[in-house]
Amino acid sequence: MSIVLAALDATHTAQSVLEVALRVGEMTDSRVESVHVPTGHNRSLTLPTDHADVPLHLLSGPREPAVLSAIDAPDVLAAVIGAKAAADDPRLLGTTARYIVERSSKPVVIVPPKLVTPVAFRRLLIPLEGTEASSRPVLERLLPLLATDVELIVLHVFTEATQPTMLDHPSRDLEIMGREFLTRHLPRQEASIELRPGPVGIRVAEVCDEHGADLIVLSWSQDSRAGRARVVREVLGGANLPILLLPLRGGRVGRDLSS
Repeated sequence: MSIVLAALDATHTAQSVLEVALRVGEMTDSRVESVHVPTGHNRSLTLPTDHADVPLHLLSGPREPAVLSAIDAPDVLAAVIGAKAAADDPRLLGTTARYIVERSSKPVVIVPPKLVTPVAFRRLLIPLEGTEASSRPVLERLLPLLATDVELIVLHVFTEATQPTMLDHPSRDLEIMGREFLTRHLPRQEASIELRPGPVGIRVAEVCDEHGADLIVLSWSQDSRAGRARVVREVLGGANLPILLLPLRGGRVGRDLSS
């Protein structure tokens, strides 16, 4: 069985990270394990007694490389990590989270500092950029991970660059495009689609509230030159839900998540 790995620190976010990892484990039919790198002022970490069945592995060495090495293990399917230790930290991601998402070839779930953990991941919001080329890889990476029945809410956010042209009847034609997308890409999945103009961050927040989404799913190239990090930044900056990042190219270090 594959493993979902919870990367824990000694802050209050560890509980949320562990809870989200358990929900991801259920969704992917994976067992959950956890890792922690003790520091000079914090030599141990004790899991809550109600999670005594989750193995805790203490790692040695510099924190970021040690956690990344654990995630790279062949039996690890995905990782879960806190975005940052404090909600008032102006950075989108703390040092460790940024290091991991920029380098890991595995899916990584980012947990915001203030989070009410859902009982289960039942509704997944998938923001896309309105093009076939950007949509297909996301679904190809996501669908094999799912072992339970979930509802997929696809959100195509159209910008000036991706807005379809030459529509005779925009409202009707966009509705037809949406139905065709679901038929082509998600014929056997419970799914709905929303087609809206940008900006991405605002539209994601709107649709999350309207549909009661539990998890946001994004792909990104780990390469700022591809422009995908702009969408990741917008969603990270405004979301209060866990965000599943699906890397499309492992090992490429981005430069867009520093602020």
